[in-house]
Amino acid sequence: MFNKISQETKYLLPIAIPAVLSQLAQMAMGVIDTVMAGHYSNDALAAIAIGTSLLHPVLIFFMGLFLAFNPIIAHFRGADSQTKIGMHFRLGIILAAAFSPIAILVLLNAQYVLHLLGVAPEVAELATGYLHATVWGMPGLLIFLALRFCNEGMFSTPAIMASTVFSIPFNIGFNYWFMYGGYGVPEMGAIGVGYATSLVWTMMCLGLLLYTIFTPKYASLEIFKHTSLPHWVEIKEVLRLGLPMAVTLGFEITMFAAVSLMIARYPTEVMGAHQIAVNIASISFMIPLGISQAITARVGYFAGKKDPTATQLAGYTGIGLSAAISGFSASTMILLPFVLVGFYTIDNQILEIAASLLFYAAIFQFSDALQVSSAGALRGVKDTKIPMFITAISYWLVGFPVGYILAENFGYQASGYWIGLIAGLSTAAVLLLHRWVMLSAKKPGEMVVV
Repeated sequence: MFNKISQETKYLLPIAIPAVLSQLAQMAMGVIDTVMAGHYSNDALAAIAIGTSLLHPVLIFFMGLFLAFNPIIAHFRGADSQTKIGMHFRLGIILAAAFSPIAILVLLNAQYVLHLLGVAPEVAELATGYLHATVWGMPGLLIFLALRFCNEGMFSTPAIMASTVFSIPFNIGFNYWFMYGGYGVPEMGAIGVGYATSLVWTMMCLGLLLYTIFTPKYASLEIFKHTSLPHWVEIKEVLRLGLPMAVTLGFEITMFAAVSLMIARYPTEVMGAHQIAVNIASISFMIPLGISQAITARVGYFAGKKDPTATQLAGYTGIGLSAAISGFSASTMILLPFVLVGFYTIDNQILEIAASLLFYAAIFQFSDALQVSSAGALRGVKDTKIPMFITAISYWLVGFPVGYILAENFGYQASGYWIGLIAGLSTAAVLLLHRWVMLSAKKPGEMVVV
């Protein structure tokens, strides 16, 4: 058994490592935008912070929707259905183009949300301008997401990594150019960051599109040699898998956002410490998140081949790897909290509070790794509806209520909300892992949820 696990790990890592680096690169671009805006002006920093808080839910929704292409493509690859793979690559591009006007319409009306939130007029104007500027890159971003998850299903994560990592220098250069102006471009401040983001998204899309068109290993798929439109049954399957995943991601993101909003009522030192601890935990989370995408592809591939033994092995190996790495992350947070927090601040009060919150972050590293990797394995067998209900229960009937009661009724404040996060993520981990154990033990014809 050890030899089989070792062999599966050797196949999993070349898919997982580029996926992890891609996630880190995308996160780095967000950090770069924030840091550069902060150096420009306080208003620019506030506008970017508020603008991204409205932009992220839109991005998360479409990321969840297009994530359906990973297991679908992996299944077809396992079944050696070349025609179906090529058709779904085209379907991804078509759906991205079809959904772009919806995403654009949402962003063009963001000012009404800012008004309802009572954002200061000068900051709201900048945030609105930033969001309106990102509209130009939205078609490119959605096509990139469609191609990204199609390529993940084909185990082509190095191409995705290249398109994201190589975009970072351009992100920095375009930010500086459009923020401060020059060479025929007026100084635009925070709004310039939006235009820079649009350009970077478009570059990422073009890079991955060129790879998809010209890579020799896709020649037999004849992706761009046919113009036939997809059938409703193919569209329906993508939506059936993708919509629950979009909602699932929304449940987790909104729980963390709600916790941040509640903690924002506390002294600024507590809020600052919370943001630092969340940022460190988010960086750590990119590792199991990248592994989960590789798990989906590997599990989907063997499920498509109708090989239950290999399907189980791929799922359990990936979950075990993710859990093992979370132990390293947790140990680092427990042993070196002040070193990690020291990269963000030198304020002693914030240092103390953030270091104490990192202890809670260390505790939920294992739960977070288990829940996201189990969810990845379940996606591989096209199980997305039940996980959606599991996360709804875990985060909103357990996690947030527990945090609220401890923080507001028992005086735990920020620590109470972090204990709530532990409760929510741990509940999700137990239920999702149990769901995977049950499904993976079924017969080949019953394992895949249809």
